[in-house]
Amino acid sequence: MKTKMCLFIAAISLAGCQSTSSDDEFVCSTQTDWQQLGLTTAQKGKSVRAFDRYKAQCGEALPPNAQDLYLDGFTAGIKEYCTYENGFELAQKDIENPNVCPFEIRAEFDKGYKIGYLDRREKKENADYAERELERRALQNRNGQSSTGQ
Repeated sequence: MKTKMCLFIAAISLAGCQSTSSDDEFVCSTQTDWQQLGLTTAQKGKSVRAFDRYKAQCGEALPPNAQDLYLDGFTAGIKEYCTYENGFELAQKDIENPNVCPFEIRAEFDKGYKIGYLDRREKKENADYAERELERRALQNRNGQSSTGQ
């Protein structure tokens, strides 16, 4: 329980107030699986603070154990999300680092993100260089052909 609380506090302090339209589409119902909702929220790289919006939307209809279930799911999901591999993949896709990983598990994600970013940047620089080289050769060929009268 102590680890969950540390992860929760760290996630709240790091996450800030992020909001997306998909978060706003949530509809409170008696059928809501709060643990699954917490899991999928974390797996999407969303802030733990999404629960605050759910809580406000549900009001009195919020079950008493909803927050505990949500945090259980979120904790499991954020552990899956905050991996080296996921950080690398997000950087490769040029997706901004959402900074939702708690301090205790952030290092590997950030390392993967940094290496993925550097790899993507190097590939882009190589592609740009190759394109410039092709253009240079094409221009050189055109200039060479026109000077020989062809």
